[in-house]
Amino acid sequence: MRKRQIDTLKIFNHNVQEVKENEEYLVNFDCGGREIAINILLGGGFPNEKPKLIVSPILRHPWVNGTTGVIENAPGILNYTIHSDLGRIVQAVGREFEKHPPKFVNEPATSTPQHHPQHHAPAPAHQANRNGNVQEFGSENRNALLSPSHHESPDQFGLRNLTTDELNRLNTDDDYLEEFITKLPFVQHQNDEMDQLLAGIESLAVENLARKETVEERKAKVESLALEFKELGQQWETMNQRYQRKAEDFSPQHIKELLQIAVSTADGKSDDEAQRFLAGHSDVGTFLQNFIESRKLYTMRKAKEDRLVQQLTALERAAF
Repeated sequence: MRKRQIDTLKIFNHNVQEVKENEEYLVNFDCGGREIAINILLGGGFPNEKPKLIVSPILRHPWVNGTTGVIENAPGILNYTIHSDLGRIVQAVGREFEKHPPKFVNEPATSTPQHHPQHHAPAPAHQANRNGNVQEFGSENRNALLSPSHHESPDQFGLRNLTTDELNRLNTDDDYLEEFITKLPFVQHQNDEMDQLLAGIESLAVENLARKETVEERKAKVESLALEFKELGQQWETMNQRYQRKAEDFSPQHIKELLQIAVSTADGKSDDEAQRFLAGHSDVGTFLQNFIESRKLYTMRKAKEDRLVQQLTALERAAF
C-alpha cells in the first residue's frame, strides 16, 4: 500500500523528485509566477498515519503553519484516511496555491488574497469511525468545513442545497452536524470499504481456523512419518552391517582361504594316522579305514580348491 500511494504521487503530479526512497519526495509548483516546493515526508507509519507536507518558502495561507511551513489544514490532510490518495492530496494543495497565489510570510500581510478566511483550523478531534460517527466538532472545525477554500470544489458537501437556517443549525447544533457528516457520500463510501475489508478479514480468519485442524493432522502425520523413517533407517543400517559381514563370509577369496585351511587339515589328519600306525598304536584295519577316509577328504577339498583358483584366475583375466 505504501508503494501504491507513492505511485499515485507520481501519477497526479509533475516534477516529482525522490529525495530519499520511500521516505521523502519533493514537488515543485508555480505560485503567481514564482516557484514553490512542497516537501513530502512519509513516516514509518505511513499510510496508516498521515503524511507531512512542508511548503518552502513559507506562505501566508490558512492551510499553512506560518512558523514551520507545515501544511496542516488542507482538506486532504484533515480528512486523511488509509484510503486517501497521496497524489490527489498534493495535487489539490498545488492547485490551490496556483489558482489563488498567497504571499510569502516575509511580504506585507495586506497583500494576502481576500478570498481566504484568516484562521488556522486544527485537525478534527476525531475522524469518522467504522459506523460513520463523528465526535465534537469545535467552532474552528465548522469554519474549516464551511470555508469556500476547504476544497477546490465549493459544493463538495452539498452546502449549496441547504437553507440559511440549516447552515446556521450546522454551525450551532453538534448533533445535527454529526448526522450531516455521517450522511456525506465519501464518508459512507469509506465506511462501506471498511465494512468490506473487515468482512474479508473475518472470512480469512474463519477460513484459517477451519484449516487449523487439517494442518495439525498433517503435522502429526509428518511427525509420524519422520519417526517411521528414522526407525527404518536404523533397521537398514543393522541389515546393511549383517549384509556386509555375510558378503565377506561368502566372498570367493574368503572361501578360497577356508578351503586351503580344510585341505591342510585333511592332509595333516592322514599324516597323523600314518604316524600312529608306524608307532604301533593302531592295527592294519583301523589304519586303512581312517587313512583312506582322510585322504579321500583331502583329495575332494584339494580338487575344490584347485577349481576355485582356476575360476578366480579366469575372472581376474576378464577384468572382473
